[in-house]
Amino acid sequence: MRSETTRLLARDDEEELFCSPEITEKEAASVTPLPWGPLTIILLLNMVAPMAFELIYPFVNQMIVDIGVVEDPELVGFYSGLVESSFCLFQLLTILPCSYASDRFGRKPVIVIGMAGLAVSMIFFPLSRSLSSMIMFRCLSGALGGCWAAIKIMVGEMTDKTNQSLAFTGLGITYRIGQIIGLPLGGFLSHPERTWEIFRSPFWLMYPYALPCFVGAGSAAIFVFLGAAFLSETQPSKVKKVRRPSTSKRTSYGSSRSSSQSSTASTDTLVNPEPKSLSMVSALTKEVVAVLISNLAMGILAEMMFSLYPLFGYTSIESGGLGIDESGIGMQMSVRALMHIVAFLGFEPLRSRMGTIRLYQCTMALWPISALFFPFVNYLARQYGSADAWPVRIALLAFFAVWSFCGFAWTCVGLMVTDVCPSPAAIAAVNGLSQMSIVLPQAIAPAAATSLFAYSIKSNVAGGNLIWIVFFVYGCLAGIHSLTLREPTTDWRLEKEIDE
Repeated sequence: MRSETTRLLARDDEEELFCSPEITEKEAASVTPLPWGPLTIILLLNMVAPMAFELIYPFVNQMIVDIGVVEDPELVGFYSGLVESSFCLFQLLTILPCSYASDRFGRKPVIVIGMAGLAVSMIFFPLSRSLSSMIMFRCLSGALGGCWAAIKIMVGEMTDKTNQSLAFTGLGITYRIGQIIGLPLGGFLSHPERTWEIFRSPFWLMYPYALPCFVGAGSAAIFVFLGAAFLSETQPSKVKKVRRPSTSKRTSYGSSRSSSQSSTASTDTLVNPEPKSLSMVSALTKEVVAVLISNLAMGILAEMMFSLYPLFGYTSIESGGLGIDESGIGMQMSVRALMHIVAFLGFEPLRSRMGTIRLYQCTMALWPISALFFPFVNYLARQYGSADAWPVRIALLAFFAVWSFCGFAWTCVGLMVTDVCPSPAAIAAVNGLSQMSIVLPQAIAPAAATSLFAYSIKSNVAGGNLIWIVFFVYGCLAGIHSLTLREPTTDWRLEKEIDE
């Protein structure tokens, strides 16, 4: 099995290296074991943010109608977009402060305190009785969710080039598990008074969406406790320098240089000397800027998709959707997340064969295709008169499969951002900017996409398909931009060890 370092060597050497079993064995032997103890805690905490963010998706549209914000269901998209975007807008404002705070106080306290506050804020959202209170509590959750940036920084610090792919794949998988936990909770546990007699009391009648949020907050609290008790710090200035002699050598990307590296598990990757400070401008190399722009473009596509599908499912068939209820939406989104996890089994073999950049470019080509499924699925639902008809279900499964492979882009971006860091001192700044390029789309895309969806239905422009036309064209442009990306030719982690 070739490592990432082989993929990033010069093209002239690639075929020879690929065909050489001797080199392959050496590279396999040089792969650094992952620090599974702290990494497992980080992966558990990684589930909290998506669970908190997406828990409300199955029921937010109906909740807006229930509390009297709007009477016409066709107009609910604009208001649900505001609620969904408020979380990300305030998360956007706190990402860089949290990144810098993690440099000052350590990664662990920023993550644990932020995630604990996020869990508490989940309790208050379902108690809202007005649009303003809904937005206020989502803003609070988003502000505390800015600590999520420190999670990727920790993963980058506790891994190296040989094992980072598996670690970042784990981040992608646990993110989807967070969705699998959050989405069914939001769908199945809404209106518990309809299902269980024990909940037929004035409180649950007044707050029918409280149970899923309470359960979600409790689950998050368990992960936060594990983090507080067992998570290890990785911030270089907070950890003593521990080094062991090593004999393994590893080739740097696009270079003939080699450096001594430890083949031990986590101590060599977790402990490093304190890096010198690096200005934001110095961190913004042309390679970093190119990756951040593509990350931003991809994030807009992903968030448009994720915010549109629950609204698409909630909207009646006659108006261009599927006409399914909250539990149905939660089930379908969970099936999609589960398919994404299964698809991740093929990520590493594909990445090893194609390379990170090429795989990313292929996934970007799938986004415009996925946009075409929306009008197609609605067409089938119109023809068969129900979203439960088997042709509709088959089309949805095909759509979820394409959507799942689109999700490879997130893991690719995580690897690309870490790879293009110009130096160890830049990792916090670059990851903070990367998180901003992820959260900015989450702040603007839901409101923009759901508003355009509502306008498309109301105005009947292009037969109500204006939103899908815009989605398709934008997806094509983002895919074209991804073709300008190139594999990095140096590895800042190897250069750091050479300097030492």
